[in-house]
Amino acid sequence: MAVIGAGPAGGSAALTLARAGQAVLVLEKAALPRYKTCGGGVLARAFKLLPPNAEGVVERSFPSVALNFLGAGMDFVATRPQPLIYMTMRADLDCLLAREARKAGAQLLEACCVKGVKNREGCVDIISDRGIYQAKFVIAADGVHSATARAAGWPDLPALAPALEHEIYPAATDLARFSAQPRFDFNKRDHLSAGIMSTRRLCPDLRTKLADYLGRLGLAHVEKTERHGYLIPLAPRRGPLARDRVLLAGDAAGLVDPVTAEGITHAILSGQLAAAALMEGRLEPGRVAPIYQSLLEKHILGELRAARFLARILYRHPRICNAAFRWHGQKLCEFVTQVIMGESTYCEALKKPANYLKLLGW
Repeated sequence: MAVIGAGPAGGSAALTLARAGQAVLVLEKAALPRYKTCGGGVLARAFKLLPPNAEGVVERSFPSVALNFLGAGMDFVATRPQPLIYMTMRADLDCLLAREARKAGAQLLEACCVKGVKNREGCVDIISDRGIYQAKFVIAADGVHSATARAAGWPDLPALAPALEHEIYPAATDLARFSAQPRFDFNKRDHLSAGIMSTRRLCPDLRTKLADYLGRLGLAHVEKTERHGYLIPLAPRRGPLARDRVLLAGDAAGLVDPVTAEGITHAILSGQLAAAALMEGRLEPGRVAPIYQSLLEKHILGELRAARFLARILYRHPRICNAAFRWHGQKLCEFVTQVIMGESTYCEALKKPANYLKLLGW
């Protein structure tokens, strides 16, 4: 088998396959470690899916988080005995998964850019700038601009959100101030990651909006800022996410939580599910694809549909959202915290007669 991309989805898929004794080749377009535009926040529900030694790449962890509505003057805090979020640098997290996969027997080919794939009888040709490789199956985990998905015939992702991220190195006093209690611009070891996104493709100047936001936080003495842009998928690709001998995972499949714009959880999980489908389907194309789609539906896709319903209320109806948080903000904050911890799901909120969505007036 081949895995294209060594991010959380690809690394998790390769590690799962290698631990099961399967021969697997990972093709990564860059040399590791490499920077990835990402806030680096690993939610508690995702951290449970990582190898036991994942603590080694955690820069900070937080048992409480703050949810702030600056314009409306509302602030809420949720606290748990265990960390809600673990802050990492994506380069370190990806290297950890790649290293663990290699220890388990996977082969890693770095600085190898895959241009596309072509299905043949009994295998897949993987066309790269370093030659053509062959595999019985391919797990495409090559991100939102997946060349593999495009070459295999999938349409473009249906909804993409422009986002801007700044890695900010503030003065020591400001870093200490934000270390006291994290907000959604969570602290890392020696800097802050702050970001902004719009759910509309045609959006106002994000750079100006983010600068205004940072000004509200009072970050007066910034020593250095690194700026990065990205597109975040807000909905999965249309149609089944496995075709013939190609399976899509992570951002390549569009598996991002539209409420929080967090994709690491579903990236890790989808990589593991893709590996499980290959083994359960005994490498038979007619069996693997429906098994993978069934696993995704059970563990991810239904949850994303429920999340999109909630996201429409939160982001397209600001008056309803502000009123709901003004009346029941702490309860809603606690519900989102339960989702972050893996203690509840958006689907459960929709199904329960006395659910949190009633607080929104629905």
